[in-house]
Amino acid sequence: MAAFLGYCVQSTPLVSGPHSPFLPYKGYTAGLTPPEQWDAMPLAAKLQIFTLIGMLESYGEILDPHYTQGGLPGYYPPIKGKSFGQIQFNLYDPFDFGFRQASEESKARGRQCEINNGRLAQFGILSLLSEATTPGSVPLLKGLIPAYAGNPMIPFEGDFTIFT
Repeated sequence: MAAFLGYCVQSTPLVSGPHSPFLPYKGYTAGLTPPEQWDAMPLAAKLQIFTLIGMLESYGEILDPHYTQGGLPGYYPPIKGKSFGQIQFNLYDPFDFGFRQASEESKARGRQCEINNGRLAQFGILSLLSEATTPGSVPLLKGLIPAYAGNPMIPFEGDFTIFT
């Protein structure tokens, strides 16, 4: 879901346009499409993103059993106060609005909605990437998504500058 929303937000002129006071990262060029922005990022920035994702995934697996081993699909355990107190918010209900006190039926429906929304977002990001790499492959998006000459399935395509 974050990938789909990120793609949509990065396509706006506010994000892909000029940044006069501050340059977001070394090598930033205004007007790039989201896949081109990814290609222009330094390797260290890409590794930071993958490290954060890995940390969140590992917390979810360590604190609660995987859904194939008896855990609940769509459930993410509370992580506030973990990692020596460094994590200040939970991913679900970060400001304690009381969603955790909902009925079990409501929670089950919410988890199912979350799974369905995640599936729809996967279709969404793949359709955006498909249309960018093969123009005309998604008829509804024809002409709306700029073409991308790179390969979105190779996230680190030849960029190993951290080792040089």
